[in-house]
Amino acid sequence: MKGSFQARKLVRELSRRGRSLKSLLIMTHDHPDPDSLASAWALAHLVRHFCRVRTRIVYGGVIGRKENRMMAERLGIPAFPLKPGELADWPKIALVDTQPPFKNNRFPSRRRAPEFIVDHHPRHSNTRAECVIVDEDAGATTTILGEALLACGLSVPRKIATAMVYGIGSETQNLGREAASRDIKVYQAFWLKANMKALWGIAYPKRPADFFATLARGIRHAFTAKNVIGVHLGALTTPDRVGQIADTLLTHEKMRWSVVTGRYQSRLHVSLRTNDPDAEAGRLLRRLLGHGKGGGHQMIAGGVVDLPAEAPEFEWRQAEEKVVSEFLEAQDIKDSGARTYPFREESA
Repeated sequence: MKGSFQARKLVRELSRRGRSLKSLLIMTHDHPDPDSLASAWALAHLVRHFCRVRTRIVYGGVIGRKENRMMAERLGIPAFPLKPGELADWPKIALVDTQPPFKNNRFPSRRRAPEFIVDHHPRHSNTRAECVIVDEDAGATTTILGEALLACGLSVPRKIATAMVYGIGSETQNLGREAASRDIKVYQAFWLKANMKALWGIAYPKRPADFFATLARGIRHAFTAKNVIGVHLGALTTPDRVGQIADTLLTHEKMRWSVVTGRYQSRLHVSLRTNDPDAEAGRLLRRLLGHGKGGGHQMIAGGVVDLPAEAPEFEWRQAEEKVVSEFLEAQDIKDSGARTYPFREESA
């Protein structure tokens, strides 16, 4: 059986459990992205093959970004919002693309450890499960599941293959960001089975007016400080916009870092991006926000700052400024007078 050690371990564990596993609830992180959706669907396919049991994919929050909704809708991904009290009906739970100590999932803190965890983010010191599959060397969680599927020779339906290609491509920016030979190999293997027309429709959807309003705000209010570009987006209809604008701002030819914040419900969402493959963005954000509140990889990171319900405006602004000021300090940039706003209108 070929494949990475972690992929082989997952296949062995599923094979060993067989029909002793009666059912499995598969949970993604809140506001799931393509990598989490594709990996959850691939895990469900593996579980049904080895264990012949019922599975259900759930998520907290919403699928906010238009591309992600198009992916779920066009491919018919069986992922559903978590219902109140639903967790009590499922004795066995798996988490994909997240871990219980992270602040981005609905796994109850007092519940016994989940059955499976499959993730490519750095392992939290408090992460526990019956079977932990955490592989930081994979550029996407979907890569790990893809290796497991290839290792056991399981036939993969065209829609799942399409989801996996988009999941890996989205997470690695079409294999250009933090992608290793493993990611490329899995991507190419499932590319041959994927629906190209569906991929095009997912990647280039018709966007709502809200997206363009946020994009305009993100550019108009963006600041620069040496090789850093950033913006506070304010209140948002979906937290996905934070990472989306961070990716866009980083395309500025003179910038090495982007830092973006956005308000959603009672959380300040933070995204860091860099074009330096050795920058350790995830480690930096964990240091700024605290372990469990932020994390990521070398070039991409995200996290949250919790605020009290109905927090006044000045508390939101303090939280926003604290993130940016401490980030600039970490880059040896004196915040006082360092920021300019090159895209503001003169009359603004």
